[in-house]
Amino acid sequence: MKSNEFQILLQNFFLKWMMGQKKVSPSTIQAYKDTFRILLKYMHEEHDVKASSINMRGINADVIIGFLHYLENNRKNSYKTVNNRLAAIKSFMEYVSYECPEYSGTVRKIKAIPFRKVEKKEICYLTKEEMNSLLNACQTMNSEGRRDHLMLLLLYNSGMRVSEMISIQGKDAHFSDNGKCHLRITGKGRKERVVPLWQTTTKCLSDFMHENGIQDNDYLLSGRNVKHLTRSGVRYRIDCIVKKAASTCLSLKNKSVTPHVFRHSTAMSLLQSGIDISTIAMWLGHESIETTHKYMVADIELKERALNKLHEPELNEMDNRYHATGDILAFLNSL
Repeated sequence: MKSNEFQILLQNFFLKWMMGQKKVSPSTIQAYKDTFRILLKYMHEEHDVKASSINMRGINADVIIGFLHYLENNRKNSYKTVNNRLAAIKSFMEYVSYECPEYSGTVRKIKAIPFRKVEKKEICYLTKEEMNSLLNACQTMNSEGRRDHLMLLLLYNSGMRVSEMISIQGKDAHFSDNGKCHLRITGKGRKERVVPLWQTTTKCLSDFMHENGIQDNDYLLSGRNVKHLTRSGVRYRIDCIVKKAASTCLSLKNKSVTPHVFRHSTAMSLLQSGIDISTIAMWLGHESIETTHKYMVADIELKERALNKLHEPELNEMDNRYHATGDILAFLNSL
């Protein structure tokens, strides 16, 4: 076994596999890179093994389990973050099993490490009244307000991720002779999708591009001293708009409105309008329809409509069902 085998495998995993074969996005490379940087730091701090001295024999299931505990206890990472780190390590071990079958036993044990069970939170989304309040809160008398107004319309109309929106350039907006507009969105894994825009959004977009002289290679949403608005910049502007709108729309005071909430709102609006789930999945750029299914679970109105189609059972006056005795209840309560 070569002393630098781990280093060689890790380099080839990124260069040959992730970037050369799978051609993953830069954001995925960044996330995976962070995982292994933290793992190397953990090996040095907790096991007194420098990065240059790590070998494949030292990377086993017990070490990875200890690393996951380190993420939780020392770095205070959430279960979701821990799962993302574990997924990156499992992906690397899959590559190791392909290149070095002699480590298949170690790989199998590491891949068997279970992911943390993440508590599923209720999906937060905006009602049409709340969305209108946010749009009305934008100061469209100035350029920044008009940019904010367009930003909210694009998020709600398209359901795009904030990272997708800030990457939009002038060439991604396609205007037809009949006054309609389609927006090309580049999503995760460089997958492209095209969504139609409402007439309101189309006019707002057209006027904004004309006002700011946006050409094909110009970013649509520019920021101060940066080539385009940043994720944190979008979050800051949304926070300001929500704070102002909450003075007239009280329900917004109890909601944490992040850029991703607009994506949820788009999905729920489409679902409640009767659009089938497969179309919504394509609209949002979901690779699997299972990802979109969570919106059906969250839609209480959909559940109520389903309930109304069911016949309530007729209950007999005498309930002859089995009732547990007091002793068995005491036993169950003691467990």
